[in-house]
Amino acid sequence: MKKRLFFLIVGFWFLKTSVNMFPTFERYSQQILLQKLVFEPFKWFGAILLFILGFLAIARVITEICEQMKKNRLSKEWLWIVLIASIFIYIGFQSIVVALAAIGFSLFYGIMDANTQRKSRYFNS
Repeated sequence: MKKRLFFLIVGFWFLKTSVNMFPTFERYSQQILLQKLVFEPFKWFGAILLFILGFLAIARVITEICEQMKKNRLSKEWLWIVLIASIFIYIGFQSIVVALAAIGFSLFYGIMDANTQRKSRYFNS
């Protein structure tokens, strides 16, 4: 439970920081996008890196929830599901594009990682 809470807090903090670091555009054009990318590359790199680490941390929590749901322990997981949904709603009020991308990537990666069969190299089944 401590590990889940840690990953949830880290994921939220990284996503929130990445939203604050992404440059904002008054109007979108390729020239402005290229200008921001050329003159502020480390800001873009930092925002993208924090976004990736944030959705991976939340995907880890989703993976653990999916593994518990396989064991029919859904009643204990509702709090975590509500916490994850509230994080995405909060991020969505700041940037809907980042929130939708984080929801899509973390759900896809979390569910995909939960469906893999873990095999030990010493135990072949």
